[in-house]
Amino acid sequence: MTPLQIKDRIDDHTRQAWALSEFLLAYYNDAEEDRCTMSNEVMSGLMENMADHLRAIRELNSEQGGDS
Repeated sequence: MTPLQIKDRIDDHTRQAWALSEFLLAYYNDAEEDRCTMSNEVMSGLMENMADHLRAIRELNSEQGGDS
């Protein structure tokens, strides 16, 4: 993979992780205390998805020779 391809993939994963974090922040900032209706399974899935994106970024950075 070329350095440009690696950078593009890192950017893609970064955008996805950012979108997930923005969604979660908006959901919990806008929700009233008694209105948090997201199930534990859904929350867990979103957090795992974010972790997968962050893991992929670390791996791509290592492949590129950057710090992890």
